[in-house]
Amino acid sequence: MEKFLALSEEKQTVVRNAALSCFAKYGYEKASIHDIATAAGISKASIFQYFGNKQALYKYLLQYCNEQMKQAYDKEALDTNADFFDRVWMASVMKVENLKKHPYVAAFITSAVAEQAPEVKSLLGTMMEEGTKLVEALVLRKEDTQKFKRPPDARLVFQMLMLLGKGLAFQTEREGETDYSGIMTEFGEILQMLKQNLYKEEYCHGRPDHHFG
Repeated sequence: MEKFLALSEEKQTVVRNAALSCFAKYGYEKASIHDIATAAGISKASIFQYFGNKQALYKYLLQYCNEQMKQAYDKEALDTNADFFDRVWMASVMKVENLKKHPYVAAFITSAVAEQAPEVKSLLGTMMEEGTKLVEALVLRKEDTQKFKRPPDARLVFQMLMLLGKGLAFQTEREGETDYSGIMTEFGEILQMLKQNLYKEEYCHGRPDHHFG
Protein backbone atom coordinates (compact mmCIF):
# COMPACT_ATOMS: atom_id res chain seq x y z
CA MET A 1 0.00 0.00 0.00
CA GLU A 2 2.90 2.36 0.74
CA LYS A 3 4.07 2.12 -2.88
CA PHE A 4 0.61 3.00 -4.14
CA LEU A 5 0.30 5.98 -1.82
CA ALA A 6 3.75 7.16 -2.97
CA LEU A 7 2.39 7.60 -6.50
CA SER A 8 1.23 10.99 -7.69
CA GLU A 9 -2.44 11.75 -7.05
CA GLU A 10 -3.08 11.57 -10.79
CA LYS A 11 -1.64 8.04 -11.07
CA GLN A 12 -3.49 6.92 -7.95
CA THR A 13 -6.74 8.14 -9.49
CA VAL A 14 -6.12 6.23 -12.73
CA VAL A 15 -5.44 2.95 -10.90
CA ARG A 16 -8.29 3.47 -8.44
CA ASN A 17 -10.84 4.31 -11.14
CA ALA A 18 -9.76 1.31 -13.20
CA ALA A 19 -10.27 -0.98 -10.20
CA LEU A 20 -13.59 0.62 -9.24
CA SER A 21 -14.84 0.27 -12.80
CA CYS A 22 -13.78 -3.37 -13.23
CA PHE A 23 -15.27 -4.51 -9.92
CA ALA A 24 -18.49 -2.62 -10.69
CA LYS A 25 -18.75 -4.21 -14.14
CA TYR A 26 -17.73 -7.78 -13.38
CA GLY A 27 -18.20 -8.23 -9.64
CA TYR A 28 -15.52 -9.37 -7.21
CA GLU A 29 -15.09 -12.95 -8.39
CA LYS A 30 -15.05 -12.29 -12.14
CA ALA A 31 -12.95 -9.12 -12.10
CA SER A 32 -9.29 -10.03 -12.56
CA ILE A 33 -6.05 -8.28 -11.76
CA HIS A 34 -5.33 -8.51 -15.48
CA ASP A 35 -8.53 -6.59 -16.28
CA ILE A 36 -7.67 -3.90 -13.76
CA ALA A 37 -4.05 -3.59 -14.87
CA THR A 38 -5.08 -3.33 -18.52
CA ALA A 39 -7.68 -0.66 -17.74
CA ALA A 40 -5.09 1.29 -15.74
CA GLY A 41 -2.38 0.90 -18.37
CA ILE A 42 0.07 -0.76 -15.99
CA SER A 43 1.39 -4.28 -15.40
CA LYS A 44 -0.20 -6.96 -13.24
CA ALA A 45 3.00 -6.98 -11.19
CA SER A 46 2.45 -3.33 -10.32
CA ILE A 47 -1.02 -4.07 -8.93
CA PHE A 48 0.40 -6.83 -6.75
CA GLN A 49 3.20 -4.54 -5.60
CA TYR A 50 0.71 -1.85 -4.65
CA PHE A 51 -1.90 -3.98 -2.89
CA GLY A 52 -0.62 -7.54 -2.43
CA ASN A 53 -3.76 -9.33 -3.63
CA LYS A 54 -7.25 -8.74 -5.01
CA GLN A 55 -8.95 -8.91 -1.62
CA ALA A 56 -6.67 -6.21 -0.20
CA LEU A 57 -7.36 -4.03 -3.24
CA TYR A 58 -11.12 -4.46 -2.78
CA LYS A 59 -10.81 -3.61 0.91
CA TYR A 60 -8.91 -0.44 0.05
CA LEU A 61 -11.62 0.57 -2.42
CA LEU A 62 -14.33 0.01 0.19
CA GLN A 63 -12.45 2.20 2.67
CA TYR A 64 -11.91 4.88 0.01
CA CYS A 65 -15.61 4.93 -0.95
CA ASN A 66 -16.61 5.01 2.71
CA GLU A 67 -14.47 8.10 3.27
CA GLN A 68 -15.86 9.72 0.12
CA MET A 69 -19.41 9.26 1.36
CA LYS A 70 -18.60 10.60 4.83
CA GLN A 71 -17.34 13.79 3.22
CA ALA A 72 -20.64 14.19 1.39
CA TYR A 73 -22.59 15.12 4.50
CA ASP A 74 -22.61 18.63 5.94
CA LYS A 75 -23.52 18.08 9.60
CA GLU A 76 -23.90 21.80 10.33
CA ALA A 77 -26.38 22.21 7.49
CA LEU A 78 -28.33 19.13 8.56
CA ASP A 79 -28.54 20.44 12.11
CA THR A 80 -30.38 23.54 10.87
CA ASN A 81 -33.42 21.39 10.02
CA ALA A 82 -35.76 20.60 12.90
CA ASP A 83 -37.72 17.93 11.05
CA PHE A 84 -36.70 14.30 10.56
CA PHE A 85 -38.00 14.00 6.99
CA ASP A 86 -36.35 17.29 6.03
CA ARG A 87 -33.01 16.00 7.30
CA VAL A 88 -33.44 12.71 5.46
CA TRP A 89 -34.16 14.60 2.25
CA MET A 90 -31.22 16.97 2.68
CA ALA A 91 -28.83 14.11 3.48
CA SER A 92 -30.06 12.27 0.38
CA VAL A 93 -29.45 15.32 -1.80
CA MET A 94 -25.93 15.64 -0.37
CA LYS A 95 -25.23 11.98 -1.10
CA VAL A 96 -26.54 12.16 -4.66
CA GLU A 97 -24.55 15.31 -5.44
CA ASN A 98 -21.42 13.56 -4.18
CA LEU A 99 -22.12 10.45 -6.27
CA LYS A 100 -22.63 12.60 -9.38
CA LYS A 101 -19.14 13.99 -8.87
CA HIS A 102 -17.67 10.50 -8.42
CA PRO A 103 -19.31 8.18 -10.98
CA TYR A 104 -16.77 5.39 -10.48
CA VAL A 105 -17.54 5.38 -6.77
CA ALA A 106 -21.29 5.36 -7.47
CA ALA A 107 -21.05 2.36 -9.80
CA PHE A 108 -18.80 0.46 -7.39
CA ILE A 109 -21.07 1.05 -4.39
CA THR A 110 -24.13 -0.08 -6.35
CA SER A 111 -22.33 -3.27 -7.35
CA ALA A 112 -20.99 -3.85 -3.84
CA VAL A 113 -24.48 -3.72 -2.32
CA ALA A 114 -25.35 -6.90 -4.22
CA GLU A 115 -21.94 -8.59 -3.84
CA GLN A 116 -22.10 -12.16 -2.54
CA ALA A 117 -18.45 -13.26 -2.74
CA PRO A 118 -17.55 -14.79 0.64
CA GLU A 119 -14.06 -13.25 0.55
CA VAL A 120 -15.47 -9.73 0.86
CA LYS A 121 -18.97 -10.19 2.25
CA SER A 122 -17.92 -9.55 5.85
CA LEU A 123 -16.04 -6.42 4.79
CA LEU A 124 -19.13 -5.18 3.01
CA GLY A 125 -21.34 -5.90 5.99
CA THR A 126 -19.06 -3.88 8.26
CA MET A 127 -18.92 -0.95 5.86
CA MET A 128 -22.68 -0.83 5.38
CA GLU A 129 -23.29 -1.04 9.12
CA GLU A 130 -20.90 1.84 9.73
CA GLY A 131 -22.56 3.86 6.98
CA THR A 132 -26.02 3.28 8.42
CA LYS A 133 -24.89 4.33 11.90
CA LEU A 134 -23.32 7.49 10.49
CA VAL A 135 -26.48 8.54 8.66
CA GLU A 136 -28.67 7.64 11.63
CA ALA A 137 -26.59 9.90 13.88
CA LEU A 138 -26.93 12.71 11.33
CA VAL A 139 -30.68 12.57 10.67
CA LEU A 140 -32.46 10.85 13.57
CA ARG A 141 -32.98 12.74 16.83
CA LYS A 142 -34.60 11.62 20.07
CA GLU A 143 -37.15 14.41 19.79
CA ASP A 144 -38.27 13.14 16.37
CA THR A 145 -40.15 10.26 17.99
CA GLN A 146 -42.79 12.57 19.52
CA LYS A 147 -43.98 13.61 16.06
CA PHE A 148 -44.97 10.07 15.08
CA LYS A 149 -48.35 8.59 15.90
CA ARG A 150 -46.39 5.61 17.19
CA PRO A 151 -43.03 6.85 18.57
CA PRO A 152 -41.17 3.55 17.89
CA ASP A 153 -41.95 4.02 14.19
CA ALA A 154 -39.27 6.71 13.89
CA ARG A 155 -36.38 4.26 13.87
CA LEU A 156 -38.28 1.70 11.82
CA VAL A 157 -38.97 4.34 9.17
CA PHE A 158 -35.30 5.30 9.12
CA GLN A 159 -34.27 1.67 8.58
CA MET A 160 -36.87 1.27 5.86
CA LEU A 161 -35.69 4.41 4.07
CA MET A 162 -32.09 3.19 4.11
CA LEU A 163 -33.14 -0.07 2.48
CA LEU A 164 -35.36 1.76 0.02
CA GLY A 165 -32.56 4.08 -1.04
CA LYS A 166 -30.27 1.13 -1.76
CA GLY A 167 -33.01 -0.62 -3.69
CA LEU A 168 -33.82 2.37 -5.89
CA ALA A 169 -30.16 2.94 -6.72
CA PHE A 170 -29.57 -0.72 -7.52
CA GLN A 171 -32.65 -0.94 -9.73
CA THR A 172 -31.81 2.08 -11.85
CA GLU A 173 -28.14 1.09 -12.15
CA ARG A 174 -29.13 -2.36 -13.42
CA GLU A 175 -31.41 -0.77 -16.00
CA GLY A 176 -28.64 1.42 -17.38
CA GLU A 177 -27.19 4.82 -16.55
CA THR A 178 -28.25 5.97 -13.13
CA ASP A 179 -31.29 8.25 -13.30
CA TYR A 180 -30.66 10.39 -10.22
CA SER A 181 -33.50 12.75 -11.07
CA GLY A 182 -35.96 9.88 -11.26
CA ILE A 183 -34.65 8.35 -8.05
CA MET A 184 -34.98 11.59 -6.13
CA THR A 185 -38.44 12.36 -7.50
CA GLU A 186 -39.71 8.96 -6.41
CA PHE A 187 -37.89 9.15 -3.08
CA GLY A 188 -39.35 12.59 -2.37
CA GLU A 189 -42.87 11.35 -3.07
CA ILE A 190 -42.33 8.45 -0.68
CA LEU A 191 -41.05 10.78 2.05
CA GLN A 192 -44.08 13.01 1.66
CA MET A 193 -46.45 10.02 1.80
CA LEU A 194 -44.81 8.67 4.95
CA LYS A 195 -44.87 12.05 6.65
CA GLN A 196 -48.56 12.56 5.85
CA ASN A 197 -49.54 9.13 7.13
CA LEU A 198 -47.23 8.51 10.09
CA TYR A 199 -46.92 11.92 11.74
CA LYS A 200 -49.41 13.23 14.26
CA GLU A 201 -51.76 15.69 12.60
CA GLU A 202 -50.29 18.80 14.22
CA TYR A 203 -46.85 18.00 12.76
CA CYS A 204 -48.13 16.66 9.48
CA HIS A 205 -49.96 19.83 8.52
CA GLY A 206 -47.62 22.38 10.03
CA ARG A 207 -46.28 23.24 6.56
CA PRO A 208 -49.04 22.39 4.07
CA ASP A 209 -47.13 23.78 1.09
CA HIS A 210 -44.01 21.78 1.83
CA HIS A 211 -42.81 19.12 -0.57
CA PHE A 212 -39.56 17.28 -1.16
CA GLY A 213 -37.71 17.96 -4.35
